Amino acid sequence: MSRSCFQIRISLTVLFLILVLSGVKNTFAKERTCSPDQPDTSGYVIIRNIIIEGNKQTKPSIITRELKFKINDTIPLMRLPDLLTTARENVFNTNLFNVVTVDTNFIAGSTVDVTISVIERWYIWPIPYFEISDRNFNVWWATKDFSRLTYGVDLTFSNVRGRNETLKILTHFGFNQKYGFTYTIPYLNRKQTIGIGFGADVDLNHEVGVETVGNEVVYYKDASNFPKQLIFGFTEMIYRPSIYTYHTFRLAYNQYYFRDTVLRIPGFSLTNSNSQIFGSIYYQYKNDHRDIQYYPLTGFYFDLEFMHCFPYSYTHNTYLKVNARKYWQIYNRWYFASGITMKISLEQEQPYYLARGLGYGREFVRGYEYYVIDGQHFLLWKNNFKFAIISQRLIKLGFLKSSKFNTVPLALYVNVFSDLGYVYHYSTEPPYQTNPMNSLQNNLMLGYGTGLDFTTYYDIVIRCEFSLNLFGKPGIYLHFVAPI
Repeated sequence: MSRSCFQIRISLTVLFLILVLSGVKNTFAKERTCSPDQPDTSGYVIIRNIIIEGNKQTKPSIITRELKFKINDTIPLMRLPDLLTTARENVFNTNLFNVVTVDTNFIAGSTVDVTISVIERWYIWPIPYFEISDRNFNVWWATKDFSRLTYGVDLTFSNVRGRNETLKILTHFGFNQKYGFTYTIPYLNRKQTIGIGFGADVDLNHEVGVETVGNEVVYYKDASNFPKQLIFGFTEMIYRPSIYTYHTFRLAYNQYYFRDTVLRIPGFSLTNSNSQIFGSIYYQYKNDHRDIQYYPLTGFYFDLEFMHCFPYSYTHNTYLKVNARKYWQIYNRWYFASGITMKISLEQEQPYYLARGLGYGREFVRGYEYYVIDGQHFLLWKNNFKFAIISQRLIKLGFLKSSKFNTVPLALYVNVFSDLGYVYHYSTEPPYQTNPMNSLQNNLMLGYGTGLDFTTYYDIVIRCEFSLNLFGKPGIYLHFVAPI
């Protein structure tokens, strides 16, 4: 089993949902459809007015920014249903609302009013944070050493000033400590195309991953000192010329401090300097046509990332990453999705603390969750075939007065999947291109299995999967984001 930190994030929304669903009386309310009432036979309609309802905090301009039509537009009648469906999806993907409905009302002849009704979310969330500094819960339970717990609160303020601005404050105490904030302003100009973001944090770690042996991360621990310390700050500009395209330009400052014991481990760093200060530039292009971003069923997604760190003497970290995903509705409640992620590093030699192959974040082959595969380049291909046991629907909870909580969307899917992955590792030491201590490098990985996915409001996804890998080792895993 991997020596990766076992994390438990308890969301107040999940706890609330469990309590609420225990008292549900199976009262289902389907969403209104986006079809015109008595359409005019002329073949065109004119948008007379756009009416927005339910936005107690959100500025109307934040909603109209997501529409592909405006007042006085003349639209072919055949396109109207698709435009209304797209409008509902785009407004929902702002992550500001639990429910979005779009209706039309024909006034006279070819004139139509469009009504967009929203139920706003709760915008302030204190989310408890817990981390166990052991391979997993079972290892920690053997000692029950509470001094090795990291705990705190991630406080998020969404939709600040009603302009979809976001403030996040991180406060982690205990074994590993972190203090920081980020603030994002999506729109600065009148055309709503330019935004900015900025943030900073301080990380203090009693343990740090120093090398990979046997496809597992080996950690160095020091209970009395912080062998790794980081001061990080960034500022970024976001350019959104259309509804679906984004350009992000980021400039960051990184100041690491490592103790001598860590620096003496071969490959961990490219220099023996305790203090390593460098900058980084980052660019991302994103084209996002997914119907529901947090759990898509149709559409496609593409992004391109470029990262470069400087000065060269410290980092040797420049890479290009491409991510492409496609989602299909095959028939009725049957769906298929496929996604490819590829990373190419422009440096053969990288410091261990900056290098990333497969096994980090969302980039892993299912069935290999406990492994880390280091290398300069990787390719990851994921495939998912699913059936909606319970299609997306709404539950109305009459005993709750707040509209932020009494309308609960939910869905349940069963799926089968298969993933392929390959990590290319070039070693600067003989034998080149191979490392017998990490057998997954330069070898094909295959994982496959089946699982259940549950989705509900506030972007909650709970996945339980049974997987097999080429080692023949089965496993049951929990995840909290969409598979692809």
